[in-house]
Amino acid sequence: MQTLIIILFILAFLLTVLQLSLVKLKFSSIVFFVLVSFMLYFAYPYAIEQSYAGFKEITQNQHIVSNFMVIQIIECLLGLLFSIFLIRMFYNERVRKFFKYFNYFPGFIIFPALFYTESAIFLNVSGMNFQVLAIIIAIVLPIAIIGMNVIIKMLIPEYDLRLELKFILHILQLTTAIIISINLFKLPTANLESDFYISQLLVFFGLVLLFGVIGFVRYNKRLR
Repeated sequence: MQTLIIILFILAFLLTVLQLSLVKLKFSSIVFFVLVSFMLYFAYPYAIEQSYAGFKEITQNQHIVSNFMVIQIIECLLGLLFSIFLIRMFYNERVRKFFKYFNYFPGFIIFPALFYTESAIFLNVSGMNFQVLAIIIAIVLPIAIIGMNVIIKMLIPEYDLRLELKFILHILQLTTAIIISINLFKLPTANLESDFYISQLLVFFGLVLLFGVIGFVRYNKRLR
């Protein structure tokens, strides 16, 4: 369960990077940087109180995880919907203009993902003043996200391909959320905590990424 939730957090980071790459206004990146920096800094008194045991306890709490999965599934469905309309808009199909503003929707899960990352850093870094470390995190982490945004634009300059990749990542999010829900409500299935199952999940993600890369290469060859 804990591993799957961490996978959701990683997907949330990747989707945020992609989301920023879809926004043409540099001002939006500055606003994102400021908001995330303030959130990380003012959340540090709570982050330093966390522990791996506490996080594991939270992931075993059915009420908390079920609420989290509801939010995650809603975000996935909205993300899939927005991706479809933005792709249609890119190809000049008739779409209501207000859909273009959904490029500025960062999602919900990125915020607990940021908090978890900050807590993990505090747990693994010792011998440094908490406030100083909080300032470093509040500066470095948003810069890292914006830097990954630049790298994504360099690797995938085509706007429509980034939108399609965003669509695929939302499907992976939804798949992971469904798997967690099955485990959470003890529906009849194989043991989700086994290494064999985790390896199957990693193979599934690997195949999706592999086929995505193959499609990207073939698309570039056609353009040439």
